[in-house]
Amino acid sequence: MAGSLALPGALLAALLALASPSFTPIHRAGYCSFYGECGRNPEVNVSLVPSNVPCLSNTPARVATSAVLALLRSVCPDLVREDNETTLVCCTYAQLSALQLSIALSGTVLARCPSCARNFASLYCHNTCSPDQSLFTNVTRVVNRTLATGVPGMAVVEYQSFYRQSFADAAFSSCQGVRLPSTGGFAIATMCGRYGAELCTPQRWLDFQGDKNNGLAPLQINFQLVPNGTEPGDAIEPLDTWVWRCSEAPSEDEEPCSCQDCAESCPPVVAPTDSSTPFRLGEADGVLVLCVLLFAFFAMVFLVALLCQRRSKGLTVPQAVPAARGCSARASDVSHQALARAFRWWGTLVASRPVVVLAVAMVVAGGLSAGMVTLRLTTDPVELWSAPGSRARQEKAFHDQHFGPFLRTNQIIVTAPGRAGARYDSVILGAKNFSGVLAQDVLQALLELQERLAGIEAWAPQAGRNVTLRDVCYAPLNPTEPTLGDCCVNSVTQYFQNNRSHLALTALQEDGKETGTVDWHDHLIYCVSSPLSFKDITALELSCMAEYGGPVFPYIAFGGYQDSEYTEAEALIITYSLNNFPRGDPRLEWVLSWESKFLEVVQDFQRSHSPNLSVTFMAERSLEDEINRTSGEDLPVFALSYLLVFAYIALALGEYTAWSRVLVESKVTLAVGGIAVVLGAVFASMGFLALLGMPSSLIILEVVPFLVLAVGADNIFIFVQEFQQSQREPDETREQHLGRVLAEVAPSMLLCSISEAICFLLGALSSMPAVQTFALTAAVAIAFDFLLQMSGFVALVALDARRQEAGRFDLCCCCGKGRGGPAGEGARLLRPLLERYYTPFLLHRCVRPCVVLLFLFLACAGLFLLFQVPVGLDQELALPEADGGAPRTRTCCSTSRR
Repeated sequence: MAGSLALPGALLAALLALASPSFTPIHRAGYCSFYGECGRNPEVNVSLVPSNVPCLSNTPARVATSAVLALLRSVCPDLVREDNETTLVCCTYAQLSALQLSIALSGTVLARCPSCARNFASLYCHNTCSPDQSLFTNVTRVVNRTLATGVPGMAVVEYQSFYRQSFADAAFSSCQGVRLPSTGGFAIATMCGRYGAELCTPQRWLDFQGDKNNGLAPLQINFQLVPNGTEPGDAIEPLDTWVWRCSEAPSEDEEPCSCQDCAESCPPVVAPTDSSTPFRLGEADGVLVLCVLLFAFFAMVFLVALLCQRRSKGLTVPQAVPAARGCSARASDVSHQALARAFRWWGTLVASRPVVVLAVAMVVAGGLSAGMVTLRLTTDPVELWSAPGSRARQEKAFHDQHFGPFLRTNQIIVTAPGRAGARYDSVILGAKNFSGVLAQDVLQALLELQERLAGIEAWAPQAGRNVTLRDVCYAPLNPTEPTLGDCCVNSVTQYFQNNRSHLALTALQEDGKETGTVDWHDHLIYCVSSPLSFKDITALELSCMAEYGGPVFPYIAFGGYQDSEYTEAEALIITYSLNNFPRGDPRLEWVLSWESKFLEVVQDFQRSHSPNLSVTFMAERSLEDEINRTSGEDLPVFALSYLLVFAYIALALGEYTAWSRVLVESKVTLAVGGIAVVLGAVFASMGFLALLGMPSSLIILEVVPFLVLAVGADNIFIFVQEFQQSQREPDETREQHLGRVLAEVAPSMLLCSISEAICFLLGALSSMPAVQTFALTAAVAIAFDFLLQMSGFVALVALDARRQEAGRFDLCCCCGKGRGGPAGEGARLLRPLLERYYTPFLLHRCVRPCVVLLFLFLACAGLFLLFQVPVGLDQELALPEADGGAPRTRTCCSTSRR
């Protein structure tokens, strides 16, 4: 079968060789087909490396001079004879120098794989300098030229190169898996023209290398791959030299290709055990079965114990002798009594001198709160969520120190929902489907937007100057004095160099017997397959390179496509790359100012094109802006919540006996004092930590006040209601009464505050800065809240008790109804509800077992659901959606579906 397929190929190659006009009559070892340089190729107008074409020469190979030999060892070491034989070549020093530059430029995309780069260089080394050049080359077209010496000559502008199929396959195979680190794609995709990596073959790969329109080849090379075991005839011997496999090292100083670029270099990987197999018991979920069994076991134990207890109720149980209390119980009693005595003394002292204590508390809290003038708010996401000693931060610091901060990305994503696409039949590239967003009017609108962005000026207040794009843009090819054209902007319009005339250009195209018109569609189809081309294959002869001189890879400019069908993309992406600067650098203000203006311009573009286009955009500063925006929007919620808690405390603490005493028995002043104590604790903790040099964040400003409010409100109710319900004993003063009540409730309040502070201090052990500062602030705020409650709030309660006993109004203590206590117990709502209804219902003999079983069920259900929680965080949940007409700054930098 292989022979039957190879024979037609061999006959076809032989017929092509014989049918083409030949200027190489001699095909013999040691003879050259061309030698020396004969000026530029008149047929090549665009070339990255302007090179001369060789002169026709059917002469024997020359002996390499010392200069040529030295350069040959560096560029083409495979052609150097190291066995004391004279090295013959078919190239001059000038040709070899041009070859070195050309190989260096093409080899940059293959440098990760030394054997691939060596094989690629070997192709052109043999074509240009091999002493047996005439054996596998056949010149088919020349032009007359007059040499510099005045002697007429013929310049070669096209020739055939015959390769053995196995040689071409091996060279192609060594380079097929090499990737570009900057893009993650295959290097072969940029070296195979319109076919890309998926449709590339050895023949197509070589055809693109020999295409005079690719921007690198100085002349046309027609590669003829001769099947193995056949000969093209006419004394031609296909080139079949040694090829390095990608898993082999070309020399002792080089390494084989890495596993990422060469599958053969990968060590054998032992198949991992299938750890993803779910735990099952038969056909059921194993975790669910275990949780059900666990619930059934504990429920059965509880019910059996309950039945045994009820049966033993009728039996007479002998009076048990009280057991002696253990050491721990006695120690607990002693510590509790000691705390009670201390708080009784303290409460009596505070109630005796409430004004002095309140003033001292206000001075201390105010002094610590004054430390907030030194507060540093952190909004940088890196500083918030990345630990300073983490591996990521260390690597970032190393990168910033040696290479500078990484580029700032500003993106615009444009889609056209509901807009119908169209099918385009290209004369030379075939039929392609174009999505609705890939239309000329959309591209014109994007060009208009980019022109506006290129012309904007942003005012930098601290620098006192206007900032333009050229001041902040990343210009890889001209970093010192960039112009607007040097700025790195990646977009689909860069395939036309952001030039309206290029986009509107049309031309007549002939492809064999078919003639038609080519326009921007044809150029775009070609460029997405060959983004590194300096000249397309259409009659337009436009470059695919961006205006700034670099390539625009299609997966950067397009989004929402399947496989590699870029013309069917649902989104067009414009990416502005700006220089980044460390914090403290005055140039950082330039970038932030320009990005702010960028957001304004794109937002205006979004509004003006909202009927037919959907525009999503973001800037590098968008994450910080979104944090600030959401924090600012939460401030009204913050204020409203405090207002509601204030109203609740004011109404719930009052114990009203008659309508005439409402103003006397209300607790508005006490509620305001309780809220002030909470806020004072929060501000004092933040000021205290700010004096210690610890930064804060807007998250802390939002969350910690709510947290301390919840804790502080509980303590306020516990203390005030216990004071209201406690009756003053005979011969007990008001100050002693307040001290006795404080002795009853303060130990539990102290233990509760200590446990909460310890919990948050444990959270401060986290290495994440945002969590660490939040936990420390919350712990210190809870501690300060307890201290202020034990001092300032107790003093307020003492003053309020004096006022109420004197019959003075709550909000205006100078006025009142005079002396006279309440006629009886005041009106209450929550306590009677709990005493009369909730508690009897909860303690009913049928309800109690149900409550225990319910909690057992919830515990087992929670245990089961714990194993169902997915690990990780969806990045789209990191920020909320923007509302209304505000800029949509979600962190979706790409919408491509590869």
